[in-house]
Amino acid sequence: MKTILKQIRNEWRSNLFLFVELLLVFTVLWYIVDWTVVTARVYNAPMGFDIDHCYNIDLGKYTPKAAAYNPALTSENDMEDLLQIVDRLKHRPGVEAVALSQNCYPYNEGSNGVRIAVDTVLLQARYFIIEPDFFRVFRFQSADGTGPDKLVEAVRRKEIVTTSNLTDDYPELGLADANALLGREVPYWDADAPVRHRIGAIAEPTRWSHFYTSHEYGGAFITTTLDMDLLKEYGDARYITLSLRVSEDEDHDFIDRLMDDADRLYQVGNLYLLNTTSFKDLREISELEDMNEVKTQLCVLGFLLMNIFLGVIGTFWFRTQHRRGEVALRMAMGSSRNAIFLHLMTEGVLLLTLATIPAIVIAFNIGIAELVDVAKMHFTTDRFLLGIFFTWLLMAVMIIAGIWYPASRAMKVQPAEALHDE
Repeated sequence: MKTILKQIRNEWRSNLFLFVELLLVFTVLWYIVDWTVVTARVYNAPMGFDIDHCYNIDLGKYTPKAAAYNPALTSENDMEDLLQIVDRLKHRPGVEAVALSQNCYPYNEGSNGVRIAVDTVLLQARYFIIEPDFFRVFRFQSADGTGPDKLVEAVRRKEIVTTSNLTDDYPELGLADANALLGREVPYWDADAPVRHRIGAIAEPTRWSHFYTSHEYGGAFITTTLDMDLLKEYGDARYITLSLRVSEDEDHDFIDRLMDDADRLYQVGNLYLLNTTSFKDLREISELEDMNEVKTQLCVLGFLLMNIFLGVIGTFWFRTQHRRGEVALRMAMGSSRNAIFLHLMTEGVLLLTLATIPAIVIAFNIGIAELVDVAKMHFTTDRFLLGIFFTWLLMAVMIIAGIWYPASRAMKVQPAEALHDE
């Protein structure tokens, strides 16, 4: 090692350009790696719910022009008929859970917002207007990891369910998380509201999509129980969403089989099943724009990465080929091929390591200045070190690839022939 360091120091003029190149490339590559790591970690983080084997059902209502239309039925009758459809679906073979909700199912295009008051502080979150089994359909988890049962029971008691990260953006409360609010009675919308509701359960945070974190909108929610009185206020069953979960064994051609039975089993009063959509399809539609944007960014970064890869390999390829005479001389002086090969590899990796030291300083200042994405993930020590490690590993692979082949060819040439060419 001392010999290699001494050689690098003695050849500092020829190594200076290489050192600067490695420094700049390392910094640029670290930025690419950091973005990729953040995007991958956000995408693969827990969603807080599960949409596998779940379906969304759109309801239709006959118009006066339809032969099956009954003009005697009121909006209140429609809501009673809606509950009858739900009951029939609950008894369908293979259906595990069915629930009604209003504008709050996963991967919905819209949403509602609500505020509750804790002391004098108004906490804002996404508004879930749901039936109790909504948490079973999408398998939301209680903050203590015991599944959805506590959440379901709280909604049945017409208590509030909220997420553990509800208080994260309100440091003035002095609370580590929302678990401290369990059992507390709070008003909706205004601190002076006369009616208060008890917080009966705390759920794990959720996410709006795979491209949002639980700290962004949609990560925290507050519930209200969707009962008959509230259904009557909406007045139209088409404003209500019907969602269900089927067992894994029954999740084959489920949509076709359900719609085949729709007219016979699930047409009640003026209501009927209009359409059934898998939540996997809803997720794809909801995330299409973000997915296309990420794919575009990955293509651009992939192009830059390819140029970096070819540039680093080409530099060390040319450098190693240019040292054929040195390789031949070492072989003539009795050095083994393995020793020469190890010497060249170690020299390349050592140059990279030396260039990494100032590159780390530059990268750290870029992170501290928040020139990287800090909205999705805080710039932490773990994030920084992980990016440095993967960047160094990628560049080490490039350098080894750039040295290995020309070095192997140089060592196959007879020393006398190589020295004669020189």
